Amino acid sequence: MEFTWFISFGLVTFACLMAVLVSYHCYKKSEQARQQVSDELAKVLAEFSAFKSSSIGIGKKVMGIEKELAETVEKQQDFEFQDPNSLPYTQASRLIQMGADAEDLVNSCGLSNAEAELLMLVNRQPMGAAH
Repeated sequence: MEFTWFISFGLVTFACLMAVLVSYHCYKKSEQARQQVSDELAKVLAEFSAFKSSSIGIGKKVMGIEKELAETVEKQQDFEFQDPNSLPYTQASRLIQMGADAEDLVNSCGLSNAEAELLMLVNRQPMGAAH
């Protein structure tokens, strides 16, 4: 009877030892998996932070472009509604028709000498035309 008790005690001890080893192995595997998940989470969070920073930068750029576009549209509308008679080239053409020279155009319309000379050439009446 003592021998069976010794075998039973040995088997129970072996079973407990195996259970401890299996538990330890499972614990190590779960710890490795937890560490891997933790590392992957850190990578994902870093990428998310980079994407967030990029999107903020892009958002600021888009807002700047929208502001410039609004200013451009406003200027274009102002230009479209501006009295065409007040434009320097229209005024210069009228002065040329009244006999003004290039120097008069520079002084009264704020044109450069080259612009004034060009307008003088463009608005010159053809030969034989009556004044």
